[in-house]
Amino acid sequence: MRKSSFFLRLAVVFLFVALMQGYALGTSLAEESRLKAEKIISELQKKYDVLDSLQASFEQKNELKSLGRTTTSSGSLMWMKPGKLRMEYVKPEKQVMVSDGRTFWLYTARFRQVMVSDNGGSGLGATPLLFLSGKGNLKKNFHVTVEEIGVARRSGGIWKAGQPHRIRLEPKSAGAAFRRMWLEVEPENFRILALAYIDNIGNKSHLRFSNVKENVKIAKEEFQFIVPPNVEVLQMPAGAASKK
Repeated sequence: MRKSSFFLRLAVVFLFVALMQGYALGTSLAEESRLKAEKIISELQKKYDVLDSLQASFEQKNELKSLGRTTTSSGSLMWMKPGKLRMEYVKPEKQVMVSDGRTFWLYTARFRQVMVSDNGGSGLGATPLLFLSGKGNLKKNFHVTVEEIGVARRSGGIWKAGQPHRIRLEPKSAGAAFRRMWLEVEPENFRILALAYIDNIGNKSHLRFSNVKENVKIAKEEFQFIVPPNVEVLQMPAGAASKK
């Protein structure tokens, strides 16, 4: 009985040591993960600070909860701080969204109609891209969470193509036109690969970018919209315009 009792106590000790080691390892891994996330957010802010303009092609998928259908579209965009944006949809139909930082235009060629929203470029416009084209601090404007820590490209192995960081941004402003958005960025240089967001009525949009060019010179005229002849102009409340 004494020998059995001794081995039982010994087993308890080993179990306790293993549990403590496991706890310490788990704590260490959690801390390491937290530090990595903080570094990613810091690097994203640095990228955001020096990114003044961007050009890209895009493909977009919209899940329209209110209509119960999904649409796809594609086109090109130009983006410049502060608050300037031009998105030209070419498929499935021609549509142009423009912000000069003060006024937001949405032109649909098929309807021969343009919706105009004053103050659309203040950060309350139809797309989260207007938030990102402001000048500020991401942590100040958003609750920032690193959902997935990416892996840089490698010369071989299963991660040859790499895997992006996935970062969730939730606006602190009550006037935002969306609940939350996600950015997918390259681990090496934090170039934006994709953007997804959920608006205030539950519609989901996902944009994937290609042919991305950063800090390119863009003429200011690109962010002005001249209303074509015989086009109806509808004045909308600030931040109300949205792509259909």
